[in-house]
Amino acid sequence: NFDVALRNKRLLTLTLLFLLHRYKVDSVHFVTPTDDNRRQAEGMRSLGIFRTVQVEIGEIIVAEVDRVRIKELVGADPGALDTLIGVTTTR
Repeated sequence: NFDVALRNKRLLTLTLLFLLHRYKVDSVHFVTPTDDNRRQAEGMRSLGIFRTVQVEIGEIIVAEVDRVRIKELVGADPGALDTLIGVTTTR
């Protein structure tokens, strides 16, 4: 994505958030991780979506999902989700 204004919309983050919530995921495994996967996992940890991110045997990345944070983000109050995706306008 080359449009700087769209970079903070976090489409991949929202997609992952939907999947984690929909399928009640407890952990995510990156079986053949790339450098992008490593950065993504650490980024999701810094946003609070993943509780922990560990590299296992064979460089498999295992990320533990923070279910409490997921419930907060998909709850009825859109404040936490707005903050996550960087919404700056008022409703």
